[in-house]
Amino acid sequence: MEPEYDNIRGLTSIRCYNQLDLDYVSEGNEEECSKFENRLKEGTKAYLFCMGFTGNLKNYEKLNFFEELNSYKCKYLNLWTYYQLSKFKGDDEYDNVKKHIIDHWRESKKYDLCNSTEFISYLINHADFLKAKRLYDYALNYDKLYLYHEKSSIGCTPKDELYIEKSLKLYNDIKTECEDSTNQLRSHCVAYREIQKLYPHPKLLNLQCKSKVPDVFPHTRMAEQYQDPEEGEPERDRRESAEYGATYSQEQAQRTLEGELSESSSSGSHKATATALPILGFLSIGFILHKFTGLGSMARNLLRGRINGMNAHDELTNELLESTYDDQAHPGIAETYIGYQAT
Repeated sequence: MEPEYDNIRGLTSIRCYNQLDLDYVSEGNEEECSKFENRLKEGTKAYLFCMGFTGNLKNYEKLNFFEELNSYKCKYLNLWTYYQLSKFKGDDEYDNVKKHIIDHWRESKKYDLCNSTEFISYLINHADFLKAKRLYDYALNYDKLYLYHEKSSIGCTPKDELYIEKSLKLYNDIKTECEDSTNQLRSHCVAYREIQKLYPHPKLLNLQCKSKVPDVFPHTRMAEQYQDPEEGEPERDRRESAEYGATYSQEQAQRTLEGELSESSSSGSHKATATALPILGFLSIGFILHKFTGLGSMARNLLRGRINGMNAHDELTNELLESTYDDQAHPGIAETYIGYQAT
């Protein structure tokens, strides 16, 4: 598998790991981490990890950002901790960092709430850890992926499609491998059995891309094209074309969700009927303004304001239009994005 196929900024798992990186790093055990730093050659790197690790344990009860899998937050803390330790592999300090984690966790007041058993099991086989992590991450990402691409039929970008394809293959491979009784205690087989409690087979396989779109985050105004722009195409035309494509994608998501909401609410149905023609009219006018006048920006702002105003109280619509898989709920994290590719 490509080592970075699951390194997509919008995934829920990426957001959660970034929060483990950042949310409580300032509340770690500064005295303990300073002493730890002074004992190591690569002290700064170890100090930052120590502050994040001790801060997360100290605030364990507050780690409530794993959505439907929040009851599994101890497992994700174990995954995060081992992943951070793996960054020290090849360093002289690896064994010291590992010992510090085990000792501090055992002595922590939160050990009864969340112990390090799974972290220790990951030390046995790094490849099994990667399988377990990717399976847990897919389970964490599933609900949002299902909402956007299956339930709401929003097209998949190439990265979305690759991630779903690889995740389904991983799931099936693990399922087959773990049918062998000799593999029952391996990390990814333990993970598979745990995931079955929340998502019984074959629920996690019920996800597919119904259509494809260019590299556009459907819930932002960012767009790229499958192909490179044609040689000689003016920069202004390329920019306006990309902006229009992103706006159109956003409106497509809006119309899809309005249709879904109308089935469950008669008032929603009346609203969708009353506003469909004005929206289409604005889209047509917006396209003409994009292509032939300098008022394109003004038209876009007017259109977005109109649609956002009509749906100010639509929870599901707001979730799609105002977030990039929840990134916008954490603007500081989005600015300091840290990739969690496999190592």
